[in-house]
Amino acid sequence: MTGKSRIKVISVGNDLYGDDGIGNAVLLVLEQMPEMKNIELIDGATDALGLIDHFENTEHIILVDAAQMGEVPGTVRVFPKDEVKLNIKMDHLTVHGISLAETFDIAKAVDKLPKKVTIIGVEPKNIGISEKLSDVVTQSIPEIVSHIINLTHKNTSSGG
Repeated sequence: MTGKSRIKVISVGNDLYGDDGIGNAVLLVLEQMPEMKNIELIDGATDALGLIDHFENTEHIILVDAAQMGEVPGTVRVFPKDEVKLNIKMDHLTVHGISLAETFDIAKAVDKLPKKVTIIGVEPKNIGISEKLSDVVTQSIPEIVSHIINLTHKNTSSGG
């Protein structure tokens, strides 16, 4: 068993594009939480192919991303990797080359796709150049953190 790498939380996005920085804002909160001490927290930025390196020797990846899903800004959706194409109309990775769905296809082809991948998508309000998250997306952080805690506790199932 590889211990620490069983579950990884990876933020995807760019802090300089307003709400696209939601993943990193969530990581900052998680870093302060004692119950996350055995969970690897990773800033995946906008490097879709680089994400695949983090998939190795991992049972469960939880990705947090601002994703245009056609929802009300601030809406949080949790879904498995198989539903990425159904739920995400555009993610910021696509702007930089390949989409999350294509990233998963490549990872599967090179046998690096973990057994379980969960995406937590947040509908952005503003993804223009800005250094600040919108209020509505900022207000979604507690909900996102709650989903992550629930997902990690289901997988570790060793009391805390």
